[in-house]
Amino acid sequence: MQNAHAAAISQVRSPSELSIDGTIMKALKIAYDEFAKSGKDIQDFTLSISKENDKNENHGNEVYVVTFMGKLLPGKTRGLGTANRIPGSVTYFVSAEKWTISKEQGVR
Repeated sequence: MQNAHAAAISQVRSPSELSIDGTIMKALKIAYDEFAKSGKDIQDFTLSISKENDKNENHGNEVYVVTFMGKLLPGKTRGLGTANRIPGSVTYFVSAEKWTISKEQGVR
């Protein structure tokens, strides 16, 4: 569970403006650079990012979890799982200590 007192990783100033901390942008870039190797079009994906403690993998180090989720296929509605989504969703775990990808999950 996330700490209710944790600092926000982004701030929405208006419907057309989003403010992102530089460390978040660094994690996004690392994940994006790896994602780009797949050759998939970034416009077909929605990104989400969270900051977590990776107690199991890195002995309590903080990681940024960056997920590239395929958008819904044209003409499809939301269903079970990812059957109606563009394939290739993937999640990268970016170590905040080493600034490298410590783990990857998903289908390329």
